[in-house]
Amino acid sequence: MSNRTIRALSAARLAACALAALALVSPQLHAHGSHTHGHGSVRLSIDGGNVEASFDVPLESFLGYDYPPRNPAQAGKLAALRERLADPAGLIEAPAEARCSVVDNRVTPDLASAPDDADISNLIVVVRLRCEQPEALKAFTFSAFRDHPGLKQLRVQLQDSSKRKTVTVRPRFPAITL
Repeated sequence: MSNRTIRALSAARLAACALAALALVSPQLHAHGSHTHGHGSVRLSIDGGNVEASFDVPLESFLGYDYPPRNPAQAGKLAALRERLADPAGLIEAPAEARCSVVDNRVTPDLASAPDDADISNLIVVVRLRCEQPEALKAFTFSAFRDHPGLKQLRVQLQDSSKRKTVTVRPRFPAITL
């Protein structure tokens, strides 16, 4: 085999490897986008008595699977998740002394109207609270860990008027202090 042939084969192999690597990392080519099972992120913004928590979590972390339900047990898990997501206290809890009430709670895609056979990779849940006693906002508990054993950690980006910080919370220590 000549050097020219060897170089041509090497170049072809390198191109094939590059295409394979691109297929693995490109969200457009990956069936479920880019996410890591068990891990989610939260943006927590506090502005006086207004609090917004925006969750981005793989559906698998909530259900234990990330494809359309294949049996009655999985369909039951999806139905239970739909009900739990209607109550934001199932995801995040402010201190009772802050006297917070929910002013908005949105889930994208909307699981209430999504067909059972929809292929959903990540859920975006936005919870907005209005707190009567904002000075009592000393910590938040991420109650999502209680009902979702597949959720292993949340990377929380906190922003309020005086600071910004990023903290990883886990089931064993599910709270962030301000």
